[in-house]
Amino acid sequence: MSAYKTIWKKEFKDALRDKRSVLAAMSYAFFGPMLMAVAFFFLISQLTDPSDVKISIDGKQYAPELIEHLRENGIVERDTDWPAEVTPIELSIPENWAEAIASATPIAVTLRADWSAQKQQSDIKRVEQALQAYSAQIANYRLILRGIDPRVIQPVQVAKQDMATRGSKAALIMGSVLVFILLSVFWSGMNVAIDISAGERERNSLEFLLSQPVSSQAIVIGKVLAASCFALFGAMLSLILIPIIFSFVPLHQIGMSVDFSLEMLLIMFLALVPLALLATSLQLFVSFRAKNFKEAQTYISFLLIIPMAASFGVEFARLKTPLLYYLPLTGQHQTFLSLIRGETVNWLGAGVSAVFTLVVAVLLTYLIGRMLKSEKTVFGL
Repeated sequence: MSAYKTIWKKEFKDALRDKRSVLAAMSYAFFGPMLMAVAFFFLISQLTDPSDVKISIDGKQYAPELIEHLRENGIVERDTDWPAEVTPIELSIPENWAEAIASATPIAVTLRADWSAQKQQSDIKRVEQALQAYSAQIANYRLILRGIDPRVIQPVQVAKQDMATRGSKAALIMGSVLVFILLSVFWSGMNVAIDISAGERERNSLEFLLSQPVSSQAIVIGKVLAASCFALFGAMLSLILIPIIFSFVPLHQIGMSVDFSLEMLLIMFLALVPLALLATSLQLFVSFRAKNFKEAQTYISFLLIIPMAASFGVEFARLKTPLLYYLPLTGQHQTFLSLIRGETVNWLGAGVSAVFTLVVAVLLTYLIGRMLKSEKTVFGL
């Protein structure tokens, strides 16, 4: 144990001396949640914007009742030109509006817009809903004039009772934030892992370390623990900053709220401990396989795509297989989602995932110790 502690202290102090590398590692834990919070802030502001929707209306003189209905729903005619980079939202009313209304025949009203424009999605939806509401209103009037109860065309009325809690609703958008927390253990310890492996080999200090009366396994374990400390510090920084940052995001305006209790944050941190060991051992394994420092940076940059693809793939594909609870990375992700939603955590799955993650980390650590007995790995041949 003294050998492990000595190596850990040595590597930890060496890593702390490189201030630029440490700050670069911690910047992800800070700017990641910050950027997500800013994105959610603007998204919520756009969804809850109470201002009128301004559109171009052609033929408004033919349907004054429709124009009044649109105005009551916050849709008015635009009195200025459209910007060159924005596709106009245009509503065309035909000349035969009055005749079609009088004869109870369908009327073709044309709505022109760019449905792929993200910034105009809410405006287009408001116009569509207003037109559909006016169409349903006219249909009801026609049935009443003919002595027919409008309810006869609505044989089934669905009464929606939303059982979702504010936390479960928040999980719909907070899932991507949880992915940032998971990836923080990969990013925060990355620079340190490369520096204490490929970096030490280029500085010729790895040979001196291996010449000491310490086993290669002890050296590897000390390096893994040192890099894991930085990975866990980045994760802890994310867990501390996210509740603070998202307290300024108006989630309540869209019926959502997230309560990051101390117990929840502690469980999340404990779930990240085995993942941090796996991340750093995997990065050390790849760094020692590389021939030089730059090659190690390139390999690990590609390596980071794997956890990112797995995390975002599970989040956006909405996979439901129970196997996700028992695998590394996805098991921690499912635990986090259950905590955010206020659901019962699958403790069996969380435990199996943690053990599985630790087993893979131990196996990689053992393989690195074996690699350091080879001259090809020590000298980067």
